[in-house]
Amino acid sequence: MRYIVLDLEWNQPTSYQSAAFRRVGDSLLFEVLQFGAAKMDESLNLLDTVSIPVRPTHYLTIHPRVKRMTGLTQEILCDAPQFPQAMEAFMDWCGEDCAFLTWGCDDVSVLQQNADFFRFERPLPPAYDIQRLYAQASGKNGQTSLKAAMESLGVKEDEERSFHNAMHDAYYTARVWQRLPNPMDVLAFAQQPRKLCHNERRSRFRVTDVVPSVTEALSSPALTAPRCPTCGQATSLKTPLIPQAPGKYVALSQCPHHGLMFVKARFSLLPGERKGLHLSVLPANRQTRAYVHTKELQYHQMRKRGVGPAWDPEDLSCAFHSNMPFEDA
Repeated sequence: MRYIVLDLEWNQPTSYQSAAFRRVGDSLLFEVLQFGAAKMDESLNLLDTVSIPVRPTHYLTIHPRVKRMTGLTQEILCDAPQFPQAMEAFMDWCGEDCAFLTWGCDDVSVLQQNADFFRFERPLPPAYDIQRLYAQASGKNGQTSLKAAMESLGVKEDEERSFHNAMHDAYYTARVWQRLPNPMDVLAFAQQPRKLCHNERRSRFRVTDVVPSVTEALSSPALTAPRCPTCGQATSLKTPLIPQAPGKYVALSQCPHHGLMFVKARFSLLPGERKGLHLSVLPANRQTRAYVHTKELQYHQMRKRGVGPAWDPEDLSCAFHSNMPFEDA
């Protein structure tokens, strides 16, 4: 048995009103641009790595965000094989007796959609989720970026391996897997591809403001005295703005008229290295109150130990924003 730690880079329509998207629609929401993988044996030895570029045939213009993050351009990909040939080469490299391991379920879903669209007939191997194993091992809830997991496990970044390159990200994911206490427990986290479906009404990450920096935004009145969504009056923070992950903060605030509010601030990188803020202020319920109080306790314990978040608040390159439009989301 060989374990293939897989990562993909993919393109997306520059506009959902574009001719390219109108031609293919939900049947090809994302088009694979690069296969990256690390091959491991049953003793978790790293045997080989591979990078296979893919020439797009439908979304020919590389989305600006994809180009900025990955460095992939039309010029780089113009001589690459198209998806069916690239997929064939990748599966031949994987071998017959293998399983896919990924960081989250996005890659498997995009890969299956591309295989279906291009009528690639060889079945995909079973797939397992290292991100969920990491969450169990670290006692975390929800999703953690690969970079944050590396930092927590002491996996050093290689200057010659940049992030958002499929082969490099696969290599880093393999190193994280090796560091987990019971790596083969990943087989308890089987995953199935999920159907992707564009939906204009879906709640996605939206920028409510453009900010000069995360630090300045966190000290601005918008976040130190967020407005009540009902009466519009300033509320007072009852907890600090607690860092959860790169670009993500939560808190509780009090409106004198409408009670306790759940405050969630998320930051993202915008074109031109600008930074966007999405601020959500909603009435707190029992679940969100308990969630914030738990995170506040953990935060104060960290401060007592003299440690803080394991990331630079201004570095949003690995901020986790899962905007994948799953049909069943």
